[in-house]
Amino acid sequence: MEITSMGGPERVVRMVRQAVGDREVEKNSTSRKIKTIASEDEEKAYQEIRDAFDTDVVKIFVCLPDMKFDTMNLDESKQVAEMYYSYDGETIGYIINMPYRDSSLGVDFEDPIEKKYSKEIHGCKMNITLYKIEDSKVPKCVAKFKYGSIEYLLMGTMDEQDFEKILKNLVFPK
Repeated sequence: MEITSMGGPERVVRMVRQAVGDREVEKNSTSRKIKTIASEDEEKAYQEIRDAFDTDVVKIFVCLPDMKFDTMNLDESKQVAEMYYSYDGETIGYIINMPYRDSSLGVDFEDPIEKKYSKEIHGCKMNITLYKIEDSKVPKCVAKFKYGSIEYLLMGTMDEQDFEKILKNLVFPK
């Protein structure tokens, strides 16, 4: 079982307990190669993804003030890249998934849904969900879409208008 999570260690522990319960678990510490690129090397990160997936991917264009690239983790064996940007003291997560056969990217949020809708941007249908976060005035915004054979998930805690500005400025490969 492998988990990629945004939400802290408590959520991971809860998910593992739900899946495993009190059974004994064997640890498998295989040494997989996961590349990490940090700081200002966003273009290098996208080049690594392009090389690993053998295709161009939809890129984020940094279009909000104080928004900047933070890090990228690339798991070549699973064909998944996770990119992180910082904006207004929050983290924006961008997952690029080259799915295996009929598998799909699945993410579960426990926060209540505030708003759900679909929108076409640059000819690509995006499913957008806003989640109400307790003690926060701004929602957690999530967009799921598929372009070509690649699945994408963009998420961040911000105003809906800022989130849509990021979506409208995505750079699609030609």
